[in-house]
Amino acid sequence: MKRFERKRSLAGIIAAMAVVNLVYGITFPLLSLVLDAQGVSKTLIGLSTIVQAAAVIVIAPWTPSLLRRYPPSRVMQLATVILAILFLLAGSFPNIWFWFPLRFVIGAMTALLWISSEALINELAEEHWRGRIIGFYASVGAAGFALGPLLLMLTGSEGMAPFYVTCAMILLAAIPLFIVSHQAVGYADQKHEGLWKVFMLAPTVMIANVVYAASAESVLTFFPLFGMDLGLSQEATLGLLTIMGLGTMILVMPISWLADHVDRMGLLAVCVLLTMAGLALMPWLIQIPLVSAIYAFLFGGVEGMIYALGVILVGQRFRGAMLAAATTMFTACWGAGTMLGPLLVGVGMDRFGADQMAFIIFGFFALFLPLPVASYLRNRRRSGFIRDQSPP
Repeated sequence: MKRFERKRSLAGIIAAMAVVNLVYGITFPLLSLVLDAQGVSKTLIGLSTIVQAAAVIVIAPWTPSLLRRYPPSRVMQLATVILAILFLLAGSFPNIWFWFPLRFVIGAMTALLWISSEALINELAEEHWRGRIIGFYASVGAAGFALGPLLLMLTGSEGMAPFYVTCAMILLAAIPLFIVSHQAVGYADQKHEGLWKVFMLAPTVMIANVVYAASAESVLTFFPLFGMDLGLSQEATLGLLTIMGLGTMILVMPISWLADHVDRMGLLAVCVLLTMAGLALMPWLIQIPLVSAIYAFLFGGVEGMIYALGVILVGQRFRGAMLAAATTMFTACWGAGTMLGPLLVGVGMDRFGADQMAFIIFGFFALFLPLPVASYLRNRRRSGFIRDQSPP
């Protein structure tokens, strides 16, 4: 592929995913606020989120073959149209039981968008620029996450207005895809060794996405309820969510530059440790004017880098058909985290109180931390804290 065509395709796919992430940023707080206003328990809200995540697990085994046969950009174009229709239906019928099957299909379409975009970006990215390209991808995507709660502040959570806005944003996401090169990932006759084989080749990276998704989706779903339980207004909590997204958007770029120069697994361990510190302090810091905004900005940047590092490490380790399989498994791990996180956090908040959300999420990262630390120590014994290209 020519350099200009490569850059044009990267620009198109990144622009499209910025809008998709904006939709994602508005969806989870919107649906949780609508259900909470109806008196639905936090456990049931968490279960409805699980249904959306379960779709990722269901479609995962079929996605590598799909991406070998059809260009990811074409798959994404179809998924955006279907998503727009689904959100109109969600707004027209705001019922928890109707939303269960609807959110399953929404989850499937969203998974196709993420798997397709990440596989194509890692296929197009050159190794010496991979960290910065993925960092830019994560940064632009975070801008979408940041604008989602901001749009929700403008539209409110009542009536059809937020659903109309979401539908319009989804359709906008399809426009940049027309400048993307329509090529499949790998070759149609290439085979991969199975999703579980891929998982075993890079378990720390895959589990990192489980834990990150459990945290990120729980925060998106429950942070407004967590903040309001501590005495903040709905607008204030949505504002802090927006600032978290801005933190990811801005800070992930310099941290991604660092990922091209140091041991990436060691950097992952540092980001996990800093995220744990942020969660431990969250209940107090978000209640202090000005400090809460600075805290949210820093927390969003450090936590968001965990996901970006996962995408970078997948692209470092896999190519061709194996890359499509690894990207699928990576997204399936996101689905697993999205299933587990909101359920455990929702149950925990019902049992121990809404103000305990941060400490429950802290436990997720505490259980994961030994894995990147052990991988980093293995890398350090070989080469020291410099950029390392060995399998994660």
